[in-house]
Amino acid sequence: MASIEAAHLGRTVVLLEPGQHVGGMSSSGLGATDLYSMNALGGLVQTFFQTVKSIYTADEVPLPDGFAAGTDYAPHIAEQAFDQMLGAQSSNITVVFGAGLSSISQTGTVINNVTTTNGVTYAAKEFIDASYEGDLMAAAHVSYTVGREALTQYWEPYAGVEVPKLMGEAIDPYVTPGDPSSGLIPHVMPDTLGAPGSADQSVMAYNYRLCLSTDPANQIPFTAPAGYSPAEFEVVARLIEAYENKGENISLGTIVTQYQLPQDKIDANATFYVSTDDVGASTGYPNASPSDRQQIAAAHKEYMQGLLYFLMTDPRIPSSIQADVRALGLCKDEFTDNGGWPRQLYIREGRRMIGAYVMTQNDAQLKTSILDPIGLGGYFLFDSHYCNRSARNGTVYMEGTAHPLGNHPYPIPYRILTPQESQATNLLVTVAVSASHVAYDGLRVEVTYMIMGQAAGAAASLAMDENTGVESVNYSQLKAQLLTDGQILTWTGAP
Repeated sequence: MASIEAAHLGRTVVLLEPGQHVGGMSSSGLGATDLYSMNALGGLVQTFFQTVKSIYTADEVPLPDGFAAGTDYAPHIAEQAFDQMLGAQSSNITVVFGAGLSSISQTGTVINNVTTTNGVTYAAKEFIDASYEGDLMAAAHVSYTVGREALTQYWEPYAGVEVPKLMGEAIDPYVTPGDPSSGLIPHVMPDTLGAPGSADQSVMAYNYRLCLSTDPANQIPFTAPAGYSPAEFEVVARLIEAYENKGENISLGTIVTQYQLPQDKIDANATFYVSTDDVGASTGYPNASPSDRQQIAAAHKEYMQGLLYFLMTDPRIPSSIQADVRALGLCKDEFTDNGGWPRQLYIREGRRMIGAYVMTQNDAQLKTSILDPIGLGGYFLFDSHYCNRSARNGTVYMEGTAHPLGNHPYPIPYRILTPQESQATNLLVTVAVSASHVAYDGLRVEVTYMIMGQAAGAAASLAMDENTGVESVNYSQLKAQLLTDGQILTWTGAP
């Protein structure tokens, strides 16, 4: 979206993509858009939805009620939509695939050029870090944080370590129940949490957003990963047993959330408690080396492959759940160059810049005055996935998520895209933005990234016009441009 907006304003743009496909998570399995009020979404977000709808219509795919808005889509449809939108500006945009960041050249606060993993160096007047990882931001020595702030840092009521809660039911965490000396079962960690409200390095759990098919003709069956062991999923078996012992039925929906997509497809995501999230396995990812990140991503894939196979085959799993898993499969016509598996790990939260302004829970709850809005956020403010699963007092506890609370649409400050002026003056950041962990819970959805990306494209163009640092862009001019391009900057309707 940053590229499209800048090109629309007449700039020459190079879009560097580390992989071989554009679209991030929207084309990597997150097909059920995390929406808030549609009346808060304008500009290129609406163009994307309309393009998705037009592709389905052109293919004569019937869109039943609930899908007509273009907000729910298969991964390859999202990629086609982004390709079309980029193609409309093709005279000004060059897309380069296989171009991860290798190094940068910087003079003072000015980035001169970047060299990519394919050995090419690109010079530019303005740079935008639109990655989930924030590697360009970090390479430019821009301040950032990882993890959760203490309650007292920004005086956010929901900041820091939370009070742990039971994993639905009481579950023994030890290999030999009742015997701590036998060690902890897999995917349960020792209790090292600090006091409630204290800061730590935890980030919310990652997973892959699978695109599954209910059509047998379009299915790739689930198989066990190399080295599969049913013992790895003891926590799943014990949770199911705990529910059964109370006379409660547990369904596949307790473990895998399923969002219906067009053409008999499903966007499969995590639930609470035991799920496709590998809780605790993502903590080291944000600052890890490229090779270590690959290993972490591979471990998440193996975990999810093993979990699905376990649910389908293990005798301790109710037959109804086994049957429900057998009725699903990876899609033959999605991620065709990757065996039907999503190409991108779902990085819900990584580095977060400490920029010109840090957005907090107080901003999102309209307790402050934002004078430089670039769009509206509005997703659930407290939608953090779990950060930790640990043993405490002989029981498994979960920690790191609050119950999602509805939120009034709120203004997104331009300053959360800009580094501190003393650190970088020709860099904008659109995903690893300057926000606390709590505020980021609401910002971290694709439509909001699109809004911030469009604003960054416009701001980069203005910085060139004005020959100024990004932090000094004339906000009145930026506001006028965004309004001209259909962005919504103030909320006047009902949530």
